[in-house]
Amino acid sequence: MISRLFVAPNWIGDAVMSLPVLRAVRRRHPGDRLTVLARKGPAAIYRAEGSADEVMTRSSFLADALAIRARRFDEAWLLPNSLRAGLLAFISGAGRRLGYATDRRAPLLTDAPPPPPGTRHQLRDYDALLLTAGIPPDSDSPRIPIPEAAARRAGQALAAAGLSGDRLVVLCPGSAYAAIKRWPADRFAALSDRLAERGFSCAVAIGPGERALAEAVARKARAAPPLLGEDLDPVELAAVFARARLVVANDSGPAHLAAAVGTPVAVFFGPTDPGRTAPSGAPVRVLDRYVFCSPCFRETCPYGHECMREIEVEDAMRAVEELIGARRPSS
Repeated sequence: MISRLFVAPNWIGDAVMSLPVLRAVRRRHPGDRLTVLARKGPAAIYRAEGSADEVMTRSSFLADALAIRARRFDEAWLLPNSLRAGLLAFISGAGRRLGYATDRRAPLLTDAPPPPPGTRHQLRDYDALLLTAGIPPDSDSPRIPIPEAAARRAGQALAAAGLSGDRLVVLCPGSAYAAIKRWPADRFAALSDRLAERGFSCAVAIGPGERALAEAVARKARAAPPLLGEDLDPVELAAVFARARLVVANDSGPAHLAAAVGTPVAVFFGPTDPGRTAPSGAPVRVLDRYVFCSPCFRETCPYGHECMREIEVEDAMRAVEELIGARRPSS
């Protein structure tokens, strides 16, 4: 039996898009032991997905290095492209260390193919790494099964917010990595009002540090939608999405969580590229207005943020109407 360590990506959406890697390795080596080292949020996703035998929650660099060295892994797989991940792999003492030759870390690795060109969807970025190890890539979309405990927490959160029925639309106005990816809060509020006129129940889902943003949306809406998600982990939030008719989100983790549980998603793109990071696994409508500088991949906009501001509420409403029929109401 070979013992394999997988150093996970930092962000929720990236973690979701890495799930097929674990599936591919598990399918090829069903008897081996797979361990994932991940931040707290992504760790919940890997635990729910179930391909890994163990999921370790990241701590400080020193604590992580000591913990993984003590486990004496045979292989270390690096899913992020950082030097930190390369150093952890080297310190682990694993005889085989696989990762792309990025961030000056190639000397720390035993298998360091050149990084992918970034012209295909991010789901395919790991294919060359898998093939280096002789493992056929998994071409299916990411999937997150909902554990019973997460479904129960989602039900409790919805009940506490006074939400029920089959006409729930969840709005996700945040983006953990960069505010530049956000559609304006006042337009999320206007969309909430339009949906309420159509008889839908709206909620605003938030992540850590996003309460002020969500409250701004609620404050600007005529019928303030309740807030969800602040006390839910990513899998519990995915369980909320699984009960929704659809999700409207920026290019962020919630969009990928929703698609991974099969819920239709309308997703805003501007500074990023839907060809690289559009959600996969459910009906998706991309909302974008590419301008002269798109996609810029910046963290701040030196211009007027036209790529997002030119997406009107009517555009979002049309996308929502297209997606309404993509999921049948539950009985």
